[in-house]
Amino acid sequence: MVRHDNKCVRPDIRKTPVELECKCESEFMTVQADEEMIEQVLINLLDNAVKYTGENGRIIIRAGLEAKFLKIDIEDTGQGIQAEHLDRIFERFYRVDTSRSRATGGTGIGLAVVKGLVEAHGGRVWAESTPGQGSAFHFTMPAAIQS
Repeated sequence: MVRHDNKCVRPDIRKTPVELECKCESEFMTVQADEEMIEQVLINLLDNAVKYTGENGRIIIRAGLEAKFLKIDIEDTGQGIQAEHLDRIFERFYRVDTSRSRATGGTGIGLAVVKGLVEAHGGRVWAESTPGQGSAFHFTMPAAIQS
């Protein structure tokens, strides 16, 4: 569960029990962003992490300041993604494993939505993965200027 003010962003982890851990810097970080759009980014990334991690896996959410950007990482211990797919996973309708995507209800647009929303806020998104060990999805957003 990711907490934002009085709201919770929580994928349905009841179907697939996973350990969810949040490691966020204690330093106060502010970004100027559309709350609902960034909530959608987190929901999409966490939903994918839960789907592809499997039972008894682990998901770690990290947030911290990097240069003048808030950087958020969502890492999982799931099946991972082959290197030849990493450059395309943010394309609309692209699926790494079409048979599994259909079984889990994926449409192939979730990561494209993530990319569009993050870039609309002046950030960037990328992924790293080791097949059989898991994936890490990262995104940045410009930190709000503190006066």
